[in-house]
Amino acid sequence: MFDFLKHSPRVNPLAKELKLKGTKENLVILIHGYTGSPRDMVKLGNSINSKYNYTVIIPRLPGHGTDYKDFLKTSKDDWLRKIYDLIINNEQEYNDIHLIGLSMGALISLLSSLHFKIKSLILISPALYAENKSIIFSHILKYVLPFFPKIFKPDKDIKDPDLINLLKNYEYKTFIRQAAELHKLMLECRRKLSNITAPIKIVHSLKDDVVPIKSANKIYKQVSSTDKELTLLENSPHVINYGPEKDKLFDEVVNFLKGI
Repeated sequence: MFDFLKHSPRVNPLAKELKLKGTKENLVILIHGYTGSPRDMVKLGNSINSKYNYTVIIPRLPGHGTDYKDFLKTSKDDWLRKIYDLIINNEQEYNDIHLIGLSMGALISLLSSLHFKIKSLILISPALYAENKSIIFSHILKYVLPFFPKIFKPDKDIKDPDLINLLKNYEYKTFIRQAAELHKLMLECRRKLSNITAPIKIVHSLKDDVVPIKSANKIYKQVSSTDKELTLLENSPHVINYGPEKDKLFDEVVNFLKGI
């Protein structure tokens, strides 16, 4: 019954943290989403680093990019602490720090800006709400079972065994306790939106079937930032970074950073 204590998770080769060196003027931290990994942010990070020579760090949130047993041990406090520590360890070295968050990573970015001096925030598909309303029941169901299986069929074109293993660990289960932790982040962000003052750019897709468009609209309307932009894309999935409009996303991000 104590096998989990012996568990030694290994980071999937596709989920390793990444640092791209640039100047000491600007540090950009890219934060992946719930059940995601640094892999989701690499192309965007490379684009920022190559165009403007900003230093880029793409961290791996605890429990992500390893396996489901590792994920089951984590909570919102672990995910937040990872980013808080990263900012603390780098804020003296760089003049300005920018945060770019995808989905849950956008929520972590928002909350981080309340505790640290952040030059700008870029939120991609910010998960302030979920299309799946059953997430509200996760706070009760987590006491009954940690997860339950779900049907997921990876794209037949996926041949990389590392990618298949990554998807298998995080997409073949619905994690009840961790969904409750995600929902706590949502609720906390909703309560504190008016306290956000950093310049902010929001990019959301009208075809996002995971996070409703009201998430982006509410953030845009309720933050106290005087410099704020909202861009709506028409044909992208929730993870815009992989979708047909990813190049437009990258352009929106780098142009916003340059204008700050």
